[in-house]
Order: sequence, then C-alpha cells, then structure tokens
Amino acid sequence: MATKKKAIVTKGKSTAYLKKHAASAKAVVKTDAQKITKAKGVIDTAKKQLEKVSDQLNTANGYRDQSAAYQALTKQIETAQAKMKTTKTKKERDKYAKQIKSLTTQRAAVAATMRKIANSAGYAKAMSTKTRADAIISNTKQAISDLKDKKVKDTKKYTTYKTAYNNKVAAAKKALQRKNSTKIQTKIKVAKKSKGLKRGFSTAIYRADLKTSRVFLFGEASPNETDEQDLPTHPVDKSDPRINYGSRNSKQLSGTYYLHGSSFSKLDAQFVILQGWARKNVEVVVRGFSKWNHAYLASVSKTMDEPYKDTLAIQLTLQYAEKAHIKYAKKSKKKSKASASKKKGSSKSTKKYVTVKAGMTYWGIAQKYNVSVSSLEKMNKWPARVIPVGVKVRYV
Repeated sequence: MATKKKAIVTKGKSTAYLKKHAASAKAVVKTDAQKITKAKGVIDTAKKQLEKVSDQLNTANGYRDQSAAYQALTKQIETAQAKMKTTKTKKERDKYAKQIKSLTTQRAAVAATMRKIANSAGYAKAMSTKTRADAIISNTKQAISDLKDKKVKDTKKYTTYKTAYNNKVAAAKKALQRKNSTKIQTKIKVAKKSKGLKRGFSTAIYRADLKTSRVFLFGEASPNETDEQDLPTHPVDKSDPRINYGSRNSKQLSGTYYLHGSSFSKLDAQFVILQGWARKNVEVVVRGFSKWNHAYLASVSKTMDEPYKDTLAIQLTLQYAEKAHIKYAKKSKKKSKASASKKKGSSKSTKKYVTVKAGMTYWGIAQKYNVSVSSLEKMNKWPARVIPVGVKVRYV
C-alpha cells in the first residue's frame, strides 16, 4: 500500500520554525545538485573508458554495425522512458512499458551478437570493459533522472517554506511599522500640548522605516532650507547665454535644534543615537519648518552656550535624498559574438566621439577637448548652429 504524501504545513507556524525549515530544505536542494554533478562526472569517466576500447572493437568484422544498432535502440528506450514519465493515463503508460520491454529485448540480442564478434576477434577483455561502462552509464543516467525529479520536489518544498517565511516577516514588519507610527504620532501630539520654553517643540525627526518608535522632538531656531540647481549654459555670439535645462544639485536644511530632557547625561545619550543614525545613513522623516519624507543627516554637532542641565543645543544639516535601489546585471558565462570572432592583429581606431546633450555646442566641445571649432566642423556633417541632441560628434 502506497504511503500518503505528507503535506507541508506553514499556516500557524512561527518565524523561527519557517526559517529553520527553509534553511534545511535549501541544504537538501544543494545536496541534490552536488549529487547530480558527481553523477555526471561518473558518466564522463565511463565514456572515456568506452573511447579507449572503441577503436579496438570497431576493427572486428561486423562489430561497428551492431554497435550503431545498439546505440539506436538505447536512444529509443530513453525516449520511451521520458514519454512514459510525463504521460497521465494508465493506457499510455502501459503502451510505453510494453514498447520499452520489446526494445530492451532487441537490445539484449544485439549485445549478445556484439560479444560473439568481440570474442571471436580476441577482444573479450575490451568487450568486458565496454559492458561495464555501458551499465554504469545506463544506471547513472537513471540515477540522475531520479535526482532531478527529487530536486524539483525539494525545490518546491524550499520555495514553500521560504515564501511563507518572507510573508510572515513582511507582515510582522508592517505590523511593527503601524504600531510605531501610532506611538510616534501620539508623542508628537503630547509634545504639541506642552507649555514653556524648555519644553517647547517645533520639529520632529524619526526613522522613515519606522523600525523603532523613537522620535526626536526639537525646539527649532534659525532654520534655513537651501535648494541649489545646476544650470548649465552655453554662450551665444553677441548675445546673452542660453540655457536648455536645469537639475537639482542639492536640497539642504540646517539650523540649531534644542533637545530637552531631565538631565544632561540622558540628553547626551540621545545625541549619541542621533550620531549613529547619521553614521549608518538612516533615512529620516522631518516634520517642522520643512516637511520632508526622505532625508539624511549630513552633519550632527552639539554645543552649550549656557550650562542648561536640561537642554542641549544641536546643530543639524539634513540632506534631502531618496534611497537608491540598485539592480546589478547578472554575469553571463556565454561569450559574446564580438569576443568570439576577434581577428588576429591590432585594428584599434584612433577616432574619438562625444554624445551630444542638450545645450552642447562645437565651441563647448572645442574648449573641453582642446581642439578648434573649424576642425570639428570638418570632421562632422552638422552645422555649428544646429547639432542634433543624441548624435555622436567626432573630436579626434
């Protein structure tokens, strides 16, 4: 009686349980792959043994034709086995099983003829080597097929645990973020109701990822927000410079921020945490004179003009920026057609080009690459007044 397949249960399981089983399943998949690689090595070794005796056996009269017939029957058996594995009906499976049995009988008859030919030619030892090698290859191929099936099942098991683990971690993260967001907003509301200079509040800074409910509540003095633009221009004869586009270079917020607390030691401990956020490039949210959802602490320093035991003056510079998400291209093992078809000798070109961007002129290119405008006009087909954006201009 066939044993019932045990279902993978992930519902209601803890994060630690899912992580442990995902790691275990991943290790099994890795072992499957290693076994497949090792088995392929066994086949390669057996094939080398066949190559050593093939030349000798093929000299026997009639052996080559029988060997070709044996290989053809082996291929037909493998094809039938593959089809039998994928078919879903019993009728089809029985049909392929019958076909495989018939082909196997025919192959055995051919193998017997091959042994007789080899023995009569005095190649009994070579034939024994071939027979062993063929058996190793056949058995190992079947083992590889079984291992590949096992790997598919083990990979599915790993994916199930890994997906469940990731979903649980993501859900826990969202729940924590909602909880911390509520706590932060509550702290801000309470601070807004506080009275007095030493408990004054005007700016809140907290982590954008909401990993903690920590929020720095500052009194703000002399805040300054600066937005700098890159405005590349190009000169025009007997006229004002022209501009085609502009791009933000930086956006910064700076000022003095007063942190209030019950003692200097506690305030200093908070300052150390703030320094840690700056050092670790923690993305923060700013709510005050400026309202930013994406910011980083570019500079953090502390001073004490007066010995307030419950107030610490901190100079902050915040840089507005969004976190980059970098995707790395996968390395391909295949050689490119260009590298595969390299010609002998050297044919390096000395010509150099620059791609034209909006606002670029021959004069600007000439100044950058130390060439004359007249030489640029000779080397390129475009007139000096109109150079299409995106074309390549030769400058050497």
